[in-house]
Amino acid sequence: MQTAFKFIYILSVCFWIGSIFFFSFFAAPSIFKVLPRETAGNVVSDIFPKYYLVAYICGGAAVITTIFLRIFYENKAGILFGLRLGALLIMVALAVYAGEVLRPKAAEARAEMRSLTEKSPNYLVSQDKFRKLHARSAVINSAVFILGIAILFINAYTNEE
Repeated sequence: MQTAFKFIYILSVCFWIGSIFFFSFFAAPSIFKVLPRETAGNVVSDIFPKYYLVAYICGGAAVITTIFLRIFYENKAGILFGLRLGALLIMVALAVYAGEVLRPKAAEARAEMRSLTEKSPNYLVSQDKFRKLHARSAVINSAVFILGIAILFINAYTNEE
């Protein structure tokens, strides 16, 4: 059973980090390269709920299996457990914030921006709002990715789950 928990843990973290890597470096740039900007925005907006669902499922599975491994198989107290669990909880919290708070606000700002003409005085305000939300989301996405890579490095370095 310990092997199954370790497998689910590693698979969850790798799948989550892999989805961030693929979407950020391949899918989104390609979508914006081949489609008109507005259409590309629509496609990416349609992908985002599924993208964040992957984060919630993988993050939840990683947290749960980390706790199970600690309770049932690790009898020693360790700082690595705390670092791993803390990083995972931060990653999940950031993903939930980005998916449930920032994403709807950005969608609202984008819809508002699209409803206005470029000459409208509120257009620039909406555009600026959208850009700031998008930038915050990108920073959060990068932080989740870096924490995930750090977790995988700790696991590889220590030869632990």
